[in-house]
Amino acid sequence: MRLTAFAALALSVLGITPFLVNGLAAAEGAADPQVASQLKVVTGNTIVQDIVRHIGGDLVTSTCLLQAGVDPHSYQPVPEDVKRLSTAQLVIINGLGFEGWFAGLAKESGFKGTLLIATAGIEPLKMDAEEDGHGNDHGHAHGKVDDPHAFNSIASGVRYAENIRDALIATDSAHADTYRTNSVAYITELRKTDAWAKKEFAALTRAQRKLITNHDALQYFAKEYGFEILAPNTALEDSEPSAKDVAELVTFIRAQQVKGVFLEFGKNDKVIRQISTEAAVTIGNALYLDGVGPADSPANTYVGMFRSNVTNIVNCLK
Repeated sequence: MRLTAFAALALSVLGITPFLVNGLAAAEGAADPQVASQLKVVTGNTIVQDIVRHIGGDLVTSTCLLQAGVDPHSYQPVPEDVKRLSTAQLVIINGLGFEGWFAGLAKESGFKGTLLIATAGIEPLKMDAEEDGHGNDHGHAHGKVDDPHAFNSIASGVRYAENIRDALIATDSAHADTYRTNSVAYITELRKTDAWAKKEFAALTRAQRKLITNHDALQYFAKEYGFEILAPNTALEDSEPSAKDVAELVTFIRAQQVKGVFLEFGKNDKVIRQISTEAAVTIGNALYLDGVGPADSPANTYVGMFRSNVTNIVNCLK
């Protein structure tokens, strides 16, 4: 079902634009009436995908263009993605430049479905253009760009859920009551997670709330929970930093009295181990900063990912 022109305009005002659903299950749908009747949604990242599953439930069949563990910075769309978009009803992406490759993919597929930007209504924080690794087309731009990692604040996650609920209702109004009911349960879970996190962080003093990671993805997290982001250094971002880079970061960590450093899940830990040894600080367990973890990990859902990060940060810094 397509949105009416009025509804599409209203969503556009909020930052929501057309998106689609994956029709690859058409053959299965012909044999299974339940599958055929499901709303088919395509998502741009694993966090959005998980929220769609919780709110859509059995009424929705969703496909994520990114799989768990795939680096969104370096993702290259494949022909199957073009096929998915060309037949989609509803597409939901993070926005704020997170899926920097999406515009080109949508153009190639001839996509004309309904698009939702899950971050609609969230006031974006800014990050250095040089640190923006999400494929945004900034050319040689310097200065500040929108930080797309809003999901690392649960308060923002609630807005994601509300936007996704509203898009599902607008696209499939016949099941509006179910989407509302599911969203109430899910948003309640998010708010409980937020309250739990604040209790966990009570174990850390203000002086202990200092974060150094290889990926500048925790600004929303830091603002929400009272942390200080200490400038990510090229020695942590570069797989083969110079001796000077390493020495500068070691000096910086000692001067700031940082208790631990963190590496994003799946990244090479050679450099961070060297820095940990030379600075005599702990390496925290890996953080999930751009998406949920593998299916067999405790971070395989948005809530699980967030809880895993909170636990790892507290255990390392207290």
